[in-house]
Amino acid sequence: MKHPDYRHIAQEIRNTPDWDDAVPLAFPAEGADVYNLAFRSGQANHLLGQLSYRCDEHGKDFPGEPATDGRADCGIKDNLEFRYPFLRGHSAPGDSTRSRHLIILLHGLNERSYSKYVPWAYQLWRSTGAAVALFPLSFHVNRVDPHWGREIKHHLGRRQEVARNENVHGFNCVLSERLDTHPERFFWGGLQSYGDVVDLVKQIRAGAHPYVDPTAQLDLIGYSAGGYLSLGLMLADHDGLFKDSRCVLFASGAVLRSTHLSTRLIMDMACEISLMKLYVRFTQRLASPRLAHWLVNHEEGRWFRALFGEESERPRLEARLRELAPRLMAIANSNDEVIPAGAVFNTMLGLHRDTGVRVETLALGVHEHPFVCPDYQQRDRRFITEFLDVPVLGAGFEQFIALSASLFRA
Repeated sequence: MKHPDYRHIAQEIRNTPDWDDAVPLAFPAEGADVYNLAFRSGQANHLLGQLSYRCDEHGKDFPGEPATDGRADCGIKDNLEFRYPFLRGHSAPGDSTRSRHLIILLHGLNERSYSKYVPWAYQLWRSTGAAVALFPLSFHVNRVDPHWGREIKHHLGRRQEVARNENVHGFNCVLSERLDTHPERFFWGGLQSYGDVVDLVKQIRAGAHPYVDPTAQLDLIGYSAGGYLSLGLMLADHDGLFKDSRCVLFASGAVLRSTHLSTRLIMDMACEISLMKLYVRFTQRLASPRLAHWLVNHEEGRWFRALFGEESERPRLEARLRELAPRLMAIANSNDEVIPAGAVFNTMLGLHRDTGVRVETLALGVHEHPFVCPDYQQRDRRFITEFLDVPVLGAGFEQFIALSASLFRA
């Protein structure tokens, strides 16, 4: 596999925060163009901070839910108006050809940059010919409140004061404090991201996307948290938008009650406990009326409960996985301590190992940086600044791309 200068591409993307939708960053030596496309989320009605809430589908009203720790989530402009990188083959100026195949790449939890995904996007394009959209999840990457970065010391200090807390770190302190204070944000943010991807696909099918043909094949690849979102989109298949889509889940797919989310790069232990209390142990007692309504009465909520490990939803989940099996692949990492490979097998193959979903296992690095860091003893800087360790983990990366491409080319 030819490896171009990924660092050069990533630095150009990072150091050019705003450029015109119509004029890409051109990388002729690598044969690729990267556009920076504008998107506006229409899903703010789910987020904390509204004075009241309405479920039009069921004709139910709910009282307002304030964000008690700062600005209202629904009013954070950067989360509602943002741009996403779109990589495709290099074309001559004025070429109006639209891509006939798009892969939407959805990243992991607590991600701050697209940089580590540049090799993934580039090689997926090289292997399949598909354009790749690097689409950010709610309150991640460039959808964060800029104030949070300036207040890390304050967030970190408060997390260090939480009794018996573990894995407290500057990398995870903002997300940890936000989700520990309001663990319902995990669902509402996920619901916003779900709606945003649905709206992106609707935009494409309506012919309103400047670089994707309305009849294009649309596929998904989701890593970690992005894998759960990808699987949720496939399970629910909103308006039949994903009926022909293929999906790769990477380091994802185990029911969340079987995962270990607390690491210095994701969230601290107190935050993980708060999430498990709300969504696994004491849902009926702790969920607000609005959250309880969505988890029981909406497709998205029921699939969310299934992926958290609700046993009553297991038969329905496994039946749906059987339907999706020809278009679904899970790639597990045998060295993953966050989403263990065995737990991925238990969920994706089903209780009786009869779903038919293809599950592959690779021996890679740690969950958060599977192609850079072989273990957690690496310096913090490696987790932030490096993209791919070709001598140590390059073979695993090439296997990952080859497996993913085999499904997308099928």
